Amino acid sequence: MDPRLEQIDRQWRELSAQAGRLGQITAQLEELDRQRAERQARVEETARIYRREQADVDKLEAGGLRAFLLGLAGDKEERLSRERREAVAAKCQYDQAAADLEYLDRKARDLVAEKERLWDAKRRLEALSREKAELLKALGGETGRALMDLDEKQADLEHRLKEVDEALSAGERAEVYLGEVLNSLDSAGDWGVWDMLGGGLISTMAKHEHMDDARAGLPRAQRALSDFRTELADVGELHLPALEVGSFATVADYVFDGLFVDLYVQSGIRRTQEGVSEVHVKVLAALRQLRQTKAELEGELEGVGARRADLLAAGPLGLEN
Repeated sequence: MDPRLEQIDRQWRELSAQAGRLGQITAQLEELDRQRAERQARVEETARIYRREQADVDKLEAGGLRAFLLGLAGDKEERLSRERREAVAAKCQYDQAAADLEYLDRKARDLVAEKERLWDAKRRLEALSREKAELLKALGGETGRALMDLDEKQADLEHRLKEVDEALSAGERAEVYLGEVLNSLDSAGDWGVWDMLGGGLISTMAKHEHMDDARAGLPRAQRALSDFRTELADVGELHLPALEVGSFATVADYVFDGLFVDLYVQSGIRRTQEGVSEVHVKVLAALRQLRQTKAELEGELEGVGARRADLLAAGPLGLEN
């Protein structure tokens, strides 16, 4: 291969990857902005709920006519206990929403910093592409121009394939975490049925242990869904059908709410199972579509590689692949 062409080709491929990544970052930042607006609204909502619930606790603890009347009826301690549980639940929801918001902000800051490092990649790629095209034209005429077209097609396919692989990785991680939560909920439901039939202390403890496992796994599943949603943002031009990925985080929010309030009730376990299962099914559907798209891209890439090899073997350039 011509030494200068070899050098340009190496630099061109590197810059093509950087320019592709720059476009990917732009799409991901736009998606993170949408998620951040959702999380900010969630933080404000849970803060209001927590303040209201805590105010109810404070009123009962401070005494007054309402507390006095509840005390006469023998309901004060039970009511105070319930109000405290609801206040703790609201605080947990607020803390999780605030932590999710910080997580999104941190991801956005990292992407912005990466974008600043790559800001000049597109301009440099355009300049190098012109130089490469002129050199290929000088070395091989029509064959050189055709080779340049194939190189650009190959670079585009490789970038799109990388996007799909990254989305697949994020989706598979989300699917695993959701599966773990579902397993814990299924076990909690089974033990809950036994508990309702008089299973005693052992069944009650087992139910609560599995519910605690589910609750502990939900924030991890939530963030994995957020990551999946972000990765899918930059594969939108692949026209993947029927993914409806925008609903992932919203569905998850409503599911997670119920855990803190009524998961210890059997009906709460069932509702939570149904909600998590709905999200899980959507993730599986998205993964199927992504795997199909990956196979199609790999087929296209193989075809481009074969045509490029034919040009290099038959054309006047006399280049090595």
